[in-house]
Amino acid sequence: MRKSLLFVAAPLLLLAQNYSLPQLIAKAEQHHEQLKAKGLQVKSATSQIESVESSYYPTIDISASYTGVSPNSVVSPGDTGTAAIAISYDIYDGGRKDAMLSAKQFEHQASQFERDAFAKSIVLDMTNRYYTLYKIRANLYALKEQSKELVAQINRIKKFYENGLATQEEIDKLLAVYENNQYLVASSDMQLITQIENIRLATGIKVGGLKENRYKEPDRVAYEKYEMSKIISAKAKAVEESAKAVDAGYLPQVVISDNYRRSTYGDVQASPFGDGLLIEEENRLNLTVGMRLFDNGKMKKDSEALRYQKMALESNAIYAEQEQKMQFRLAKSRLKTIKDKRKSTQSALRASKSTYDAIVIKFDAGAVDNITYLDALNKLTLAEARDKETLYDYEIAKSIYYYYAGKNPKEFIR
Repeated sequence: MRKSLLFVAAPLLLLAQNYSLPQLIAKAEQHHEQLKAKGLQVKSATSQIESVESSYYPTIDISASYTGVSPNSVVSPGDTGTAAIAISYDIYDGGRKDAMLSAKQFEHQASQFERDAFAKSIVLDMTNRYYTLYKIRANLYALKEQSKELVAQINRIKKFYENGLATQEEIDKLLAVYENNQYLVASSDMQLITQIENIRLATGIKVGGLKENRYKEPDRVAYEKYEMSKIISAKAKAVEESAKAVDAGYLPQVVISDNYRRSTYGDVQASPFGDGLLIEEENRLNLTVGMRLFDNGKMKKDSEALRYQKMALESNAIYAEQEQKMQFRLAKSRLKTIKDKRKSTQSALRASKSTYDAIVIKFDAGAVDNITYLDALNKLTLAEARDKETLYDYEIAKSIYYYYAGKNPKEFIR
């Protein structure tokens, strides 16, 4: 039966609750300011895409002005009011907008991968903290059990001493070991409190205990690229599209625009030619074709620089994938190594338990001295702690294995 793991740090237990690993991960994701920042970067990239998409539409501008002239003349009225509307549309820009849109879409993709990668790193971090708490607790339990055993033996030797069957030296040796063990208990308590506070910093919650979780045993896990190489590849594609946008500057640029203006005049001097000199209403249609003929290779060099950046990023992406494959192989080997270690620690624990049980019987009968007894007790304590530590190390190793397989480890928590 699964049980909650209660901690001994009494001040931290006030108003605290028991949490499972998925709950801690969810709290960390909600609380982590850097993950929030990654989400905002995704929203920013989305807005940039929408901005470029809007540039495909015509632009419409309106304006109004008033001009007062003193002294006025036949062609310069004293008062002139003008309202105007202008519509402009890029008929052809050499593909610049298309390239810019593609670049922004790849940047958006990269920002999503960055957010997902950071979320996975939070899962790994919380998994490590979660099982580290278990390891500290297992070690603390073993030390406290050793303290109980030492107290019992100290009391037993004191009775022997009162009857002249033991020496003060034997009592002092046991007391020295007990005091050292109490120091180790206090040190482990401090480690426990420190780890709880670290979790509180990451999640914003006070942990009173843990609900036990395990990772699913890896079985036929398909390898896929993880976010790091995807991020770099997406950024490389964005840079390539930016280079295309620069190249578009050498192609013809065709713009059509229409400007309509209406003016009213006041304080107008009479003209022998009538009112024809002052135009009240005007519509002007423009079709402009332009093309860059010479810039001493500036745009060409800008494009070339961007393409070198793209090649550099592609090389980094290849390296990132190679590194992931290496880490995946190592993670797989680590799982096997820890499995073998677990078999070893379980065997060592069984052997230490058998030895300890036999020596306790002899010690109670006075057949062995307290040094032999303490050695057996210490070996049993260490064997218990190492067995638990190996169990929790295996869970951490499974999360790392899923991570380098390109998966989100939290999907495999049971």
